[in-house]
Amino acid sequence: MSRYLRLLGIFWRSAVATELEYRVNFAANVFLSLFWMVWAGVGVAVYFRFTDSVAGWTYPQLLVVVGLFFAVNGVRQAVFSPNLERMTEYVRNGTLDFLLTKPVDAQFMAGFRHLGVYNLLDPFLGLGLAAVGLVLGRQPVSPATLGAFAVTIVAALLVLYALTLVSMALAVRLVSSEGIDEVSFAFVEAARFPVQLYRRPVQTLLTVVPVAFLTTLPAQALLGRLAPGWLVTAPVVGVVAVLAASAAWRASLRGYSGASA
Repeated sequence: MSRYLRLLGIFWRSAVATELEYRVNFAANVFLSLFWMVWAGVGVAVYFRFTDSVAGWTYPQLLVVVGLFFAVNGVRQAVFSPNLERMTEYVRNGTLDFLLTKPVDAQFMAGFRHLGVYNLLDPFLGLGLAAVGLVLGRQPVSPATLGAFAVTIVAALLVLYALTLVSMALAVRLVSSEGIDEVSFAFVEAARFPVQLYRRPVQTLLTVVPVAFLTTLPAQALLGRLAPGWLVTAPVVGVVAVLAASAAWRASLRGYSGASA
């Protein structure tokens, strides 16, 4: 584990050093992220113009969900998307052959080699918006709710990583990742609002898929509204999703014959 952590540190320090040569771009991206997050928070207020709650969610509580959406999507853009976008290049140019010969797990190399530095602050901005929602709603936060939130948000990141890994496996099979990242974004985009705001058939589907695990469950945990059973279900779903995605990745590599084939 320490070996992989050292490699991760080398990879990400290199990415930060390279991208920060263009500091104006970094500052501009942070400004745009902040703008879109504030715009989303203001836009949500429209739903509460004539009511105090929608499907049992008040405006401050919905801000928590929107904030967590920006945080989770920020992790996707900073950590997962930059690597998924390079899978086509890996397969077509033979870089994947090179990665497979390394004395390091190819899943790790393909999934964490690159970092989207311009989106590094997005998760923190999203958590900041969630904190604003808690303050506006005068929602007390106890060690128990923070613990439940930690469990569910880790499960959310595991589900997100599993989705990315399955997308990478598909890119190996299809020799292209074009459009696959859009599917990943659409999956996350569905978690912008609590699943309770959707109609019952869609709500059930989004819980099974599982979109609800990305933002709805962590928000409910932070608000003290999460049923105890989900504290067991969420991490189990996250771990099972990663194991299934890893199996799909290994299966795609078994069918991969190399760039020269």
